[in-house]
Amino acid sequence: MPGRLGYGEGVKQTEERAPTQSWWTPLRKLAGRVRRLFGIDIYDVFRRVVPQDSAPLETTDYRFAWGRAEDIATCTEHHTELDQGERELGIRRLGLGHRVVVAFHGETPVFTMWANPRHVNVPRLMKRKLGDHQWFIYKAYTSPEHRGRKLYENGMRFVLAEMRAAGKTELIGYAHVKKRISRKGLARLSFESIGLVRQFRGPGIVWTRVSRDLACYFPETTPRSGILDDAMASPLEPTTP
Repeated sequence: MPGRLGYGEGVKQTEERAPTQSWWTPLRKLAGRVRRLFGIDIYDVFRRVVPQDSAPLETTDYRFAWGRAEDIATCTEHHTELDQGERELGIRRLGLGHRVVVAFHGETPVFTMWANPRHVNVPRLMKRKLGDHQWFIYKAYTSPEHRGRKLYENGMRFVLAEMRAAGKTELIGYAHVKKRISRKGLARLSFESIGLVRQFRGPGIVWTRVSRDLACYFPETTPRSGILDDAMASPLEPTTP
């Protein structure tokens, strides 16, 4: 019929009406790629005085204990985030004097949290010597099926009670400033900030700066052996509210 567009003409006109790319779009994409090459991470380091009286654990459904090598060997990736390689590294950590709190549900490990009695050791971030009265906790994980049951808080209480029995007086922890759950859990247990660690990253460069307060609190740096760096890269990130 006269005046009616054929199929081919309609497609052609539709294509011609499609909006063209803005001139600034390539620049915006380039800026995004450049921005991703650089970054800054900020971590808060916390302290908690060991209480004189031991607070009871707020659960009767779980058993808390110091984990042994055979306990780590039975951990599953689903419940503890420890795969075969990480279980082997965990056993090596125990052999080097680290300790691990394990919460058992029946005979199944469903929560782990590691403790270092000698150093504040965060691979690729900082390593400082602890005092004889201090312990450092890191790398906490709760099974997805057991979250929301205060395993993280009870694990902390277990450590504090064990420290009190051993004559220790101060527990150290840390968390990324954006880790809301970690910081919330530490605050509930009366941890207080003692300083910051800032790390700037760029192409081929990493620069780490420890705040003056934190450097004064832990004045002695320790050379890194690198033996367990991959095993300890994860920060203290409790996954239970």
